[in-house]
Amino acid sequence: MKNFLIIPVLIAIFFAACKGKTGPNQEQPISVLSIIKGQLNHLDTTLYGVTKYETAGRTTDTTYLRREEIRKIAAPFLSLPEIADKNYYKNYTEERLIDAQQETLNITATAKNENAEIQKQIIVIALSDVSSGKVQSIFIDRYIPSKDSTIEQKLFWDIDNYFSIGNIIEKENQPEKTRFTKVVWQ
Repeated sequence: MKNFLIIPVLIAIFFAACKGKTGPNQEQPISVLSIIKGQLNHLDTTLYGVTKYETAGRTTDTTYLRREEIRKIAAPFLSLPEIADKNYYKNYTEERLIDAQQETLNITATAKNENAEIQKQIIVIALSDVSSGKVQSIFIDRYIPSKDSTIEQKLFWDIDNYFSIGNIIEKENQPEKTRFTKVVWQ
């Protein structure tokens, strides 16, 4: 009689254990926000010289940054929605492509909805680092609508080297304005 009770208990445990697992082709999306926060935390504790290049129109200004200024400039990255969250990620299609010439794996998440804030996110991983999961660079195409304008941001982060923010501001009946900021550390 005791043996008959063990079998249903084992089956129940087996189904409970399998319930939380994802399918064989479903991998967890990479959290870009956590990578960027890690990079900023690293910058907070290093002695790198940090330089900001800001271009508006045809004029470029160069300044050295203090540690406390870096996060303010990186604010567009820190204010990104976390599309790796499972409730948010379902609104994106993912494509993985190996570039043999560049020896990289490109993971592209594209919004299914044209009104999504993040339209495209590309994560580039060097093939030599695929097993460790070390990201090489991140590109994000972001749209921020407001009452009278639209801001298109091109965000790029080259891990351990620099980040850049390109802003294209479009207002009705006005020429578009561009501003490009690049922060480099060594």
